[in-house]
Amino acid sequence: MRCRLIAILLIAALLAACGSNGAPGTSSNPTIEANPSNVGPLLLWHGWSGSERQALGRLVEQYNRQQRDGRIVLQAVPLASFAAELRAAVAAGSGPHLILIPNTWIGPLAEAGVMLPLDDLLPSQETDALLPVTLAGARLRDTAGTQRLYGVPIRFDTIALYYNAANLTQPPADTATMLAVGRGLSDPEAQPPIWGLALNLSYDNTIGYLYAFDGRVFDGDGRVALGGEGRAGAEQWLAWLTQLHNDPRILARSDSSILVDRELKDGRAIMTFDWAHQIGIYRELWGDQLGLAPLPRLSETGQMPRPYVRTDILAINSLVGANERDAAIRFLRFMIGEEAQAALLQSDMQPASRTLALTGDSPQIAAAQVFRAQAEQGLPMPNANTRAFVEQEIRRMQRQALLGLATPADAVAEADRRLRERLDPAP
Repeated sequence: MRCRLIAILLIAALLAACGSNGAPGTSSNPTIEANPSNVGPLLLWHGWSGSERQALGRLVEQYNRQQRDGRIVLQAVPLASFAAELRAAVAAGSGPHLILIPNTWIGPLAEAGVMLPLDDLLPSQETDALLPVTLAGARLRDTAGTQRLYGVPIRFDTIALYYNAANLTQPPADTATMLAVGRGLSDPEAQPPIWGLALNLSYDNTIGYLYAFDGRVFDGDGRVALGGEGRAGAEQWLAWLTQLHNDPRILARSDSSILVDRELKDGRAIMTFDWAHQIGIYRELWGDQLGLAPLPRLSETGQMPRPYVRTDILAINSLVGANERDAAIRFLRFMIGEEAQAALLQSDMQPASRTLALTGDSPQIAAAQVFRAQAEQGLPMPNANTRAFVEQEIRRMQRQALLGLATPADAVAEADRRLRERLDPAP
């Protein structure tokens, strides 16, 4: 069996090497078993691509040069089939030793028993070096009500304000200023039109302002609160989004993100909200004039928005043996260490470490200071099994209000009813 395992892993290594030179690799399913003497290669599935994949490859090469055993073999797996292949492989008693996944996948994979809880494997002084919001996104409450850590956060992604500093000398401190400046810089009658503010009013882009209005989807106990304590804030949020949507001097769309993206990329917009991973696009667009700032304070309440923070986590297959587990933990420690986190930052990824010094005058450091400040205000991207359903209902609520199909009050009431029917059924 040991010889068979080594042979399969060597084949996986060759496939991974081929995948790194072009087409994505296909998944391999080595049998997971303990090795009583030493540890062979550990297979890591990931879905990163482009420059991110190259950065990960460089880190793995660096790590492997330091190891006598437990070296990492990378396997690129298409995200579209990743989760399904992983569940099937683990159910069959195999699969990769390690996985690099979005934190939003935790709920279904934890329910399927795919991931090993890490609470007793990493001391708190190591995890305390990570941003709390990223750790919160890597945790999930189990059936006994205990919060379990199912992965180690490696990097995060969140929303910030991007602006062209050639047209705007300083970012707006609040939303009233942002809207006034955006209207003033707009010329919708020009050919082509110019937009001082272009916004995709999607759920992910704007949910932070629901919380700034004191809206809530769930209460502290995880029960639906949208139509209860969160009603007033949710209605105000929808009314505010509707005003943006209907403002002729602001390009704000919920049903056509392609239009907003096109106007931005064609250089016809000056401010927008976007994710950290998109920074390369804006560097190409605005060059040295790229401006970044946390989302403006909500003028109506004086509160800061709390956008979602999405996290990529490293997790361990629940089937690994003790020696493989210990070797996997070594790699996790390496990836959250200062050297690896600094390397991610230099590749324009936002490191999950909160102790990594953000000093210097490089563009990556300047951007990281903004995104870290924004993440400290944010909320973890939901990761429970119900995440997709909740997102669908909030999107439906938005669409009803923005298209004038329902008043904000009616849209909130209907969404609250549907959420309660599914998540808080009457006894």
